[in-house]
Amino acid sequence: KELVSLATSLLDLQALDRQQNQLRYYRPVSPTAGLVHTSLAKTIGLGGGNGASKTDTLLAEMIIRATGIIPLSLQATYPREKLRGPIACRVVCESLTSVLIPTILPKLQFWRWSGVGMPGSTQGHWGWIPKHCLIGGEWKKSWQERTRFLRLYYHDPDNPDKIKGESTIQFMSYDQDSTDFASGDYHFVLHDEPPKYDIWRENRARVMRVDGTLALAMTWPDDPAIAVDWIFDEVFDKGQPGPTKDPQIDWINIFSTDNPHLNQTALAHRAGQMTDAERKVRIYGQPLRFSNRIH
Repeated sequence: KELVSLATSLLDLQALDRQQNQLRYYRPVSPTAGLVHTSLAKTIGLGGGNGASKTDTLLAEMIIRATGIIPLSLQATYPREKLRGPIACRVVCESLTSVLIPTILPKLQFWRWSGVGMPGSTQGHWGWIPKHCLIGGEWKKSWQERTRFLRLYYHDPDNPDKIKGESTIQFMSYDQDSTDFASGDYHFVLHDEPPKYDIWRENRARVMRVDGTLALAMTWPDDPAIAVDWIFDEVFDKGQPGPTKDPQIDWINIFSTDNPHLNQTALAHRAGQMTDAERKVRIYGQPLRFSNRIH
């Protein structure tokens, strides 16, 4: 009985530790997604199908840089030169009300579960920000609702018990005017889905002085009316392997079929109902280039 009680207590402690320190247990959904964490490029484009874990992968990368905490699975491969904290970060999403509040923030809050499985199962994860990296261990002390700023403790990567300062994350949306982005210096700017070019241009200027990183997580739109040719020209094309590749740009493509946290049976069923073009975009994250009707 004592052994059973001890084993149960250990399992409960492990579950609690996973909840409060999910970043420590983070594993990329695939070897291809893992390339995000070994990349030293200053512009990272991560394309993929719906549910391929694009946003989660780049959010995890941002939190690693903002906290100085390297997951156990990346201890041997993560480039230490990327840890320059404390740092200033910016996340830009499509909407503050329909994306930031219900989708982005729960992926960061340690007590919130994201995934198709039951909380604590293998099909999902708790929020990426460790509890001890929040100010006073509390979200309400770290989060500023009015300004949409989040403060985090940055830990010394060589001495995790030592706090070296505070990193910050600013959250913005694409419906804001581009002039709202024209201030500050940021070490990491994450765009969730395709931004307007003028917003991308302003954020590019924001990372320039501190030699920061621009990151983009997106599924290519299958609506030809959405202007993304500039992404193809400036990021996708220049990030492709080959003699013309820009060494400062990496484009990484991940598939929905590679994400073990998804119900792959249901995914295959829905994929079978799609056209070839729709499957190409929504499952495999491939761009539809110059597909507009020509008059």
